Amino acid sequence: MAFTQLFSPISIGKLTLPNRIQRTSMVSGLATEDGHVTPEIIARYKREAKGGVGCIVVEAAVVLPSRSSYNLRISDDSFVDDLKGLVDGIREVNPEVKIGLQVVHFLKIAKSGWRQKVSDFKLEDIPVIVEQHVNACKRAKAAGFEFVELHMAHAYTLSSFLSLANDRTDEYGGALKNRMKLPIAVYEACRKEMGNDFPLGIRINGEDFHIMGTTLLQSTQIAKKFAALGVDYISVSGGSRFEDAPTPEPNSPPDPMAGYAGHRMSPWWWFPDGTHVYLATDIRKAVREAGYETPIIIAGKIRTPGHAEKIIEAQSADIIGLCRALLCDPDWPVKAKADKAKDIVRCTACNWCLESDSRMEKVNCSRWPEGNLNAPLPWNKKDARASKLSKAAE
Repeated sequence: MAFTQLFSPISIGKLTLPNRIQRTSMVSGLATEDGHVTPEIIARYKREAKGGVGCIVVEAAVVLPSRSSYNLRISDDSFVDDLKGLVDGIREVNPEVKIGLQVVHFLKIAKSGWRQKVSDFKLEDIPVIVEQHVNACKRAKAAGFEFVELHMAHAYTLSSFLSLANDRTDEYGGALKNRMKLPIAVYEACRKEMGNDFPLGIRINGEDFHIMGTTLLQSTQIAKKFAALGVDYISVSGGSRFEDAPTPEPNSPPDPMAGYAGHRMSPWWWFPDGTHVYLATDIRKAVREAGYETPIIIAGKIRTPGHAEKIIEAQSADIIGLCRALLCDPDWPVKAKADKAKDIVRCTACNWCLESDSRMEKVNCSRWPEGNLNAPLPWNKKDARASKLSKAAE
């Protein structure tokens, strides 16, 4: 086996992953309009689980009772049975994969162009946000998930409190220790409820990638603080912020993916491979120098097993997060393990999937045969070429 580091086991808390490939959270648009699981979303995750990934972070489940069209929700107990069906479906095809759920509290937006800011929250709203995350963790465990990822990256609520763009003038804004108060309160309350044996991870921005945003200097401090608190892993991302998004068209909501920060979150074809690796490198170094062994996860245009292996060998990260690469070819892990890396259908970083989400369409891949909601089984380059030729002939 060529990629011995990539396919070595690693633990997050008391949970041991069979390899170091994580399917990071990616919105699919396959949930119902009110946030329930569908047969299509179960089929998506079953197809990806068949490919041999070490762990799956099921896409962001909203902790708010507010409607968030076509995103999963976990805001009340009525969603638990649906999510349990999703977990059972994944385990049916791959008993070894570890399954987690990302939970998220979002800032509201409107077609008028209005967007909610952290300064809009009243002090009495803060404990409610904490309680919503705690209840989401309890429901995730009841549904059979083996770990939870608290979403503290991108344009969402907890990330916006952490960001330098946080314009609050009270104890939850200003200095970094104040901006960390709500995210820390969420983590500590969830830890108290779930106990030390249930893994809790966080996803943070290594950089916000806009002028008034958090930089790597602040992110290393954030990472060290959460490592000291006992978080079981830190997943590093970046960008996707409202602050530098262009003014939306009339009757359209603001889009945090539309500006430079959005382009940096999901690197396009013109960005170098491993766009965000330097963020994980510095964060991991800071965490290790502080005396913590917290696993660091990195994602962002990592397309080949050889590149992933080098990242781990260089101690830039401990786990490789794959998102678009696994959407394109769910069999990426099994092909790599079988020394068939040349058979991987490589993501082109065209961001068709990302733009589908922005259009509130069902997310699929430009490399699949037209009309497919999932990669074919089996899936190889020959299939991809045949599909392309067929479309050209039409």
